Amino acid sequence: MTSSKNKTPVASWFDFDFFDNKAIKSLTVILRTMGCQWRKCAMCGYWQESADVTRADILAQLEHSLRTSPDEEFILKIFTSGSFLDEREISSDTRKEIARMVGKRKEIKKLIVETRPEFVSAEKIADLEAVEHLELAIGLETANDFIRSNYINKGFSFDDYRTAAKIVKDCGATVKTYLLLKPPFVSEKKAIEDVIKSADLVSDYSSTISLNLCNVQKYTTLEGLWKRRYYRPPWLWSAVDAIKEIKNKRDVVVMSDPVGAGHKRGPHNCGKCDFVVKEAIEGFNVTQDLDVLERLEAIDCECKEVWHALLKFDDFLVGANIS
Repeated sequence: MTSSKNKTPVASWFDFDFFDNKAIKSLTVILRTMGCQWRKCAMCGYWQESADVTRADILAQLEHSLRTSPDEEFILKIFTSGSFLDEREISSDTRKEIARMVGKRKEIKKLIVETRPEFVSAEKIADLEAVEHLELAIGLETANDFIRSNYINKGFSFDDYRTAAKIVKDCGATVKTYLLLKPPFVSEKKAIEDVIKSADLVSDYSSTISLNLCNVQKYTTLEGLWKRRYYRPPWLWSAVDAIKEIKNKRDVVVMSDPVGAGHKRGPHNCGKCDFVVKEAIEGFNVTQDLDVLERLEAIDCECKEVWHALLKFDDFLVGANIS
């Protein structure tokens, strides 16, 4: 018997995202599916939300969320904690039905779904042809194959990402690329440098770069490192620095959702200035105006000097127990 919870999504919420050079409302829906096949990424615990669901369950979850959708234009983000183009999670027939549901709602200006690159094909993207503006989000995390393979364990290469991105663009859709700030075993300074370099390498393939600030999820390899004090989530100052550098160098939309900001398991500074910096990042998301972040220069918080010192001596502090 199908559980009643399988008829409702894991979560859904309203926010804002960028479309056609302006911020509009967005509805994010996390569908409960069989979950990601890979399940080996060091920092990811989303597989814990998986369940044995039917096609009818998945469609019921989406219908449940769309009942509260706004009357005005909005962006719909459908995530599965896995890959929307993975037949094991979302069948071709289910994708087509979802596309039909989205296509008949004229207020939905864009659909964003996530996938690993190995599931990208022109045939699967064609399942979503009823959607006028389609964007596929790919969690590359870093353009550095060594870091992605050895520290994150993503299971695919930068070439795999590029091949998938080209297929998406050839099919008339756009690409959002997720980059991870501060994977395990990467120092604060090197993490900033890596994400800036990665953004430069993916910008030709991406309409949007999403800077994901690493947080510590339960029952993950990263949690084990964090509990032994071998890992500290990134400083919010590092996120601000990276966003400014990326946006200054390339004409691309840069987004960052500071999940868990201000908490020990999430990106944080000293605790005193965390909320202000988090608010500035969220303000930048909906304006793409670097002046929002530049105003943080006026914040005279003592932790900023600690962060500067950390970067200065970072090469000597890798692996140190810094809380």
